[in-house]
Amino acid sequence: MKIKTIIITLLFTILPLTSFAAVSGSQIYEGIDVSNWQGYIDYEQVKNDGIDIVYIKSSQGNNIVDTYFKINYNNAKANGLKVGFYHFLTARNEEEAVNQAEFFASVISNTNPDCKLAMDFEFFGNLTVSEVNSISKVFLEKVKEITGKDVIIYCF
Repeated sequence: MKIKTIIITLLFTILPLTSFAAVSGSQIYEGIDVSNWQGYIDYEQVKNDGIDIVYIKSSQGNNIVDTYFKINYNNAKANGLKVGFYHFLTARNEEEAVNQAEFFASVISNTNPDCKLAMDFEFFGNLTVSEVNSISKVFLEKVKEITGKDVIIYCF
């Protein structure tokens, strides 16, 4: 199993938990992002390898739920890992951004994330910088409005 390791900084601040208290606001957590591309993951081994946080792909576009979303969520939580979710955004206009925000919120509605929600927007096609910014802003604001949770931009 090859999982890329990422460093999750304060952008991914965990909700206040005593065992994860930041020291002077500079605490860094070791984390991974996962999706169906990794297949079945041994989360006991992930935890034993020193990983603290797992960001799980929940959804993509208007109607794709990651096939390992629930399995990853349940197994990460069962092994005491902190969990965050990301949506792979494919919107090409603000209306699609709203629709995808609503879809993302519905997919994660019966979960309990420990970390901020995240937008993963990687492929822009012919969109202008202004269009990318407006689509992103609409998505982020709509997710926050629906869920009441902070949303960040996930990139690497």
